Parts: sequence; C-alpha cells; structure tokens
Amino acid sequence: METTALTDSKPVMYTSDQVQQMLDMVVRSLSRQGQNNAPVNLDNVINQVTPSDAKITLTVTEAADMLGISLPKMYEIVRIGRIPSIRVGKKIVISRQAVLDWLKEGD
Repeated sequence: METTALTDSKPVMYTSDQVQQMLDMVVRSLSRQGQNNAPVNLDNVINQVTPSDAKITLTVTEAADMLGISLPKMYEIVRIGRIPSIRVGKKIVISRQAVLDWLKEGD
C-alpha cells in the first residue's frame, strides 16, 4: 500500500514501510520531549482538587466564564437549581466544587 503526500507541486508517494518509519521517528521524538510533560487528564476526568490560592466560591459571571457559557444561561441554571447557590446580600455566590460536581455528573 502506498500513501500520497501533497507538496508544493507534485504528489510524493510513500510506501507503508516509509510511513511506519516516519511515524516511529515522530513517536520517539515526542516521547523524549514530553517524558516529564505528559498530560495528566487524558481520560477527561475532572480534577476536583483546587490550588490553595484558588477561590472556593464564584460569582455567576465567574462561573459562566469558567464553563464557557453565556451569562443569561448561567443565571437560568442557578435559578432552576441545577447548580446550588447562595445569596450574600445582593450577590449570588456559587461553590467552585458545586460547578465541578455538576460538570462531572453531566446534568
């Protein structure tokens, strides 16, 4: 089997052995570069340990930013109780852990 690679003007044909050799070189190179820098959460598990300097509570705006959703959608999630919150004066406060738990549940 041959594989075609597109270059500036002409296609270049590689045999499966040549492709395998190139892949082996890339894998070896990546393993040498990333021995100590390997990603920890490749299984999409949400790490629930927060750094000691991280806030344990979030405003609705901060929670929306953390989740990457719109502010109105975050207010709706809080209003219907999908993520528990408390009101401190006029401010709504959400536990960072509650947001992480909600994400983990996939609700």
